[in-house]
Amino acid sequence: MASRSSYILLSAAVVLSVLAAAAARTNWCEPGLVIPLNPLTSCRTYMVRRACGVSSGPFVPLPVLKERCCAELEKIVPYCRCGALRTMMDGMSGGAAMTATCSWSGLLELAPTLVSEAECNLMTIHGQPFCYALGAERTTTD
Repeated sequence: MASRSSYILLSAAVVLSVLAAAAARTNWCEPGLVIPLNPLTSCRTYMVRRACGVSSGPFVPLPVLKERCCAELEKIVPYCRCGALRTMMDGMSGGAAMTATCSWSGLLELAPTLVSEAECNLMTIHGQPFCYALGAERTTTD
């Protein structure tokens, strides 16, 4: 009987290690898996409006834009929120939103603060409402 339970435990350990290895090779935060391909459109609008003072489309009050952004960001699993913000920034272009009072580097500084306690207060991969600067990993360009 002891040998059978040992066999079951050993089999379970092997299965778990295979699953862990497969999970390690898969980046769950890749756009198209957990993160939508064009994520956080409300956050993009909120950031540009807040940092640049411009927006396209009908006028929406800033608190409403923030609420929409936070709701959209909250739908992303905590593990992938910083990655979603990075993906959002990678998908943005300077274009018409850039003005004399608005810079790309300013948006890069603002984006990671969206999860902070002062903004949406959402947990991330770091176990707190915090993301590193999005340009730190050189995945976005200035």
